[in-house]
Amino acid sequence: MLKHWFRTSLSLLITIILMLGIMGFDNSPAWAIDSITDLPFPKVEKPEQILGPAGEIFTFATCNRGTQGFTLADAQIPAGAGPLPHIHHHTNEWFWTPKGGLELFQSVQEYPDLSHPATDEDAGRAKVYTVDTVPNQIVYGPKNRVHGFTNITNETRPLTFIWLQDLTSPDYPFNDGGIREYFQDVGVPIPDINHLPAITDESKEEFVTHAPQYGINQSDYFLKYVSQVDSHPPLILAKGSNDSDLMAIIDTIQAFNQGDTSVSCF
Repeated sequence: MLKHWFRTSLSLLITIILMLGIMGFDNSPAWAIDSITDLPFPKVEKPEQILGPAGEIFTFATCNRGTQGFTLADAQIPAGAGPLPHIHHHTNEWFWTPKGGLELFQSVQEYPDLSHPATDEDAGRAKVYTVDTVPNQIVYGPKNRVHGFTNITNETRPLTFIWLQDLTSPDYPFNDGGIREYFQDVGVPIPDINHLPAITDESKEEFVTHAPQYGINQSDYFLKYVSQVDSHPPLILAKGSNDSDLMAIIDTIQAFNQGDTSVSCF
């Protein structure tokens, strides 16, 4: 059984890492702050809701337009919760933090081979860099990098995810790089938001063991993929963004919401 699943505070982990003497520091620039005051969400009928392994409530929508495919999720992240380090191979990702309060981390080193994860026994662990997000901040996370986040506040915080299918992704039913299919497989459906279902040990286990089917390496403890944690990101990470794809995604959502029949969202 996986214990304390996805609810381990990153702040506590950083303290432990400091005690172990593997925290690195440098004089690199602070993480660039890009912000969006309002991120539109597709106006779909009866959006699908799924309960995550740490009690996160996800509200999903998926959109297709030509060769473009992506999934969004408006999520409620409980205090102390967040995914352990993982790697997406079929999607590029954005995190929008309407109220801030989330500590995101990401590596510069890339792990392009799904069959060779970021472990000491395989491709080697990663140094990750942290950012404490502010309200309306949006952070980009390209594929093949170790990343994750923790809600470092004492209250539930909102977070919107965008996963854009990469051109190298194999085909999945929703043309979204396999993300929504992954959550449907391992998450717990929410038929009534006022009566949340129980989170099963089976779903927690499957969140890790089923992940490779959807192009994901998912660790089951923090230091499995991580060797160091640093709060001073290098320039390549501090100024990383993908504005062209993000603007195209927003344009697709707005087109759907305005009745454009060339866009399919569900």
